[in-house]
Amino acid sequence: MQNQIRLLPDAIANQIAAGEVVQRPASVIKELLENAIDAGATKIDILIKDAGKALIQVTDNGSGMSPQDARMAFERHATSKIQKQEDLFNILTLGFRGEALASIAAVAQVKVKTRRADDELGTEIEIEASQIKKESPIVMPQGTTFQVRNLFYNVPARRNFLTSDSNEIRHLQSEIVRVAIAHPEVAFTYQLDTVQIYDFPAADLKHRLLATQKNSLAGKLHEVSESTGYVKISGYVGDPSAPTTKRKDRYFFVNGRYIRSNSLNHAIRTAYEDFLEHDQYPFYCIFLELDPVHVDINIHPTKTEVKFDDERTLFVLLHTIVKRVLGEAHNAPELPGLADGVQPGIFGTQPTITPQAPDFGKVDFGREDAGQTIGNVPRIPKTPSAKSVDPAAWDQLYKPITPPQPSSSVNPSIPPVPPPFDSPEKIGNLFGEGDIPSGVVPTSQDRFVAQYSQRYILTSRGGDLIIIDQHLAHRRILYERFLARQSEQAQGTQRLLFSQELPFSASESALMKEVQTVLSEMGFEVTPFGMDSLVVHGIPAGIPMERVQEVFEQILDEVKLIGSSAARTRLMEGIARAIARKSSVTSSQKLSILEMNQMIDDLFACQVPGFAPNGKPTFKQVSGIELEEYFR
Repeated sequence: MQNQIRLLPDAIANQIAAGEVVQRPASVIKELLENAIDAGATKIDILIKDAGKALIQVTDNGSGMSPQDARMAFERHATSKIQKQEDLFNILTLGFRGEALASIAAVAQVKVKTRRADDELGTEIEIEASQIKKESPIVMPQGTTFQVRNLFYNVPARRNFLTSDSNEIRHLQSEIVRVAIAHPEVAFTYQLDTVQIYDFPAADLKHRLLATQKNSLAGKLHEVSESTGYVKISGYVGDPSAPTTKRKDRYFFVNGRYIRSNSLNHAIRTAYEDFLEHDQYPFYCIFLELDPVHVDINIHPTKTEVKFDDERTLFVLLHTIVKRVLGEAHNAPELPGLADGVQPGIFGTQPTITPQAPDFGKVDFGREDAGQTIGNVPRIPKTPSAKSVDPAAWDQLYKPITPPQPSSSVNPSIPPVPPPFDSPEKIGNLFGEGDIPSGVVPTSQDRFVAQYSQRYILTSRGGDLIIIDQHLAHRRILYERFLARQSEQAQGTQRLLFSQELPFSASESALMKEVQTVLSEMGFEVTPFGMDSLVVHGIPAGIPMERVQEVFEQILDEVKLIGSSAARTRLMEGIARAIARKSSVTSSQKLSILEMNQMIDDLFACQVPGFAPNGKPTFKQVSGIELEEYFR
């Protein structure tokens, strides 16, 4: 009986290897560009014809090769990067396996022209199906040109599996952009058939990113820079105001090599949770530099998948750094009259009552100068500082204003403007019932405040107009308040006068039981009741009693989205989002002057005042220059 096992012929072995390395034209361009970078090129020119099926040409001004190196480069496992086993764990170059050119030459017609700086003549080699067909000297400048023609000409089945030209072009351009971003110091040109698509001059990273995005991110990139003993993290993240609905424009580079990592993508995506809707995605380009011993890049032929020896540390670092950068990028504008140590800010403890607001029609005006009149009705006096008014002066200062009787010069059919409030005891505030606490009275004597359409708060900063969405602003305030109280272990619980049973399905009830510990830490007192309901005995201070059912339904939605097994911090953030959404003031609620001032101060005391927890903007700032230009 004859032996059954034999060695594969080289041509077949190369074609099998090519199947792992060369999957489509984009695979070829990636390998050729990485070789050009490793050769020290400062300028790379790319020409693509027929979506890469007819021609892929890459010309660089790198170091070039000798005639012998040019021949050896097409042998399998021939490389200048690896000499001993230890080198596998200290790889800083892009190409190192010695398989790419051999694989490409196995499934295409390849011509290479190359010359070193010290050689008088260069070398031209033509290869088909792994066989050298021609080798000759050539006159050419320093560098290397690779021409890959008729990809998969000898493997028609593989060629038939290529997708549409537009899809292949998209993959080609993605690879080109990745290399161009990773090496902004290198100039790139890219021509598709007869059209020049890219012309990137050498630049820094920020300008290269703007060029690849066609300047759509101008003014919307925030720098990331942090260094620890384990890793150096640098790059840029896009502003939340410029999101995309597609999972693209996400770039990670490890020691200059583009990689894919679901874990690291998740770290950044969760850092944007306070800024973006669930179906929106941010732009980011992050470079990680770490000792090669901490990362294994030798786990996949395309080298885009890697393993870290401490991925958890990277996750936490990246998430924390990006979240901090986004928070710093959206600091509040400085408003006149912001309390300096007087206002309790978003973390102060406030009692809870139903707000009572004045009826000023469409626009409710705030601070007015004392002693002046509007028509025949006195203006409201300036809102005093809590430090400057003693309690005994309140009744006199804010006693009910009796509108004067209309004189003969005033049309008696026009009703007088109603007073804004009677006394401080009756002034509603956003956070509870009772007297106005010491320090809550706004100190801003020069702040313009008004409410428009019972939805927006209007105020000013210098010559700019600031328009605040009261519902979204209050969501941000409550969200950060609950997280802050939780982190300080100071979350108060208000007991319900009567325990409330909440019906859920059996699966929903089981899900809520899994997060019961986190709910307790957030200030809830909840016990299971049977298989399909929960009994609520207490809720965190600040949640309206009448909204308990809504709050828990929203919490359930968040837990379903996040997963009950998510990290404690993520669960708490999700629960805080749910509480804020259902506890905040509505978009059709009148607010008193004190309420509006309080909300302004609390909003701009937040870490991220510009965005609600769902990612929507909380305010818009219109410059005085814009207004002047509009009205000419």
